[in-house]
Amino acid sequence: MNPAHLHLIVNHIPIFTTVIGIFILIWGMYKSNSSIRNIAFVLFIFGAVGSYVAIETGESAEDIVEEVAAVSHDAIHDHEEAAELSLWFAIAMGLLSIGALAAKQLNIRFETGLHIVILVTALITAGILMYVAYEGGEIMHQEAYTEQVQSGN
Repeated sequence: MNPAHLHLIVNHIPIFTTVIGIFILIWGMYKSNSSIRNIAFVLFIFGAVGSYVAIETGESAEDIVEEVAAVSHDAIHDHEEAAELSLWFAIAMGLLSIGALAAKQLNIRFETGLHIVILVTALITAGILMYVAYEGGEIMHQEAYTEQVQSGN
């Protein structure tokens, strides 16, 4: 397994943990169940760590993919820039989630407001992560970005 393959495996972790965490957080807020919300916060923390790992494996994958003749260096650059932005939002989401877990233990009153802030941050993070995935797909999967007209003879 080379670094490019490892990056393709790892880069899905932040997307799925964030999206699944959003649904779990909404459910936990609706049910007023702190255990369910805590599961979402743990997923968001995993998503933040996964974002960091994806960035690191992406650096190694870039060296391999740049050698492929058909690869656009502009596409790699755009993907990398979007990934760096998503990392900052994922880190914020993870740190806020750690704060929410601590707030529950400390019995802090602004807990509901913090949950809403985390939900909004997670939604923004998910949107950016999906854009990063779109940009990454343009690097090597041109078949997914061209429209073909099929004639039905």
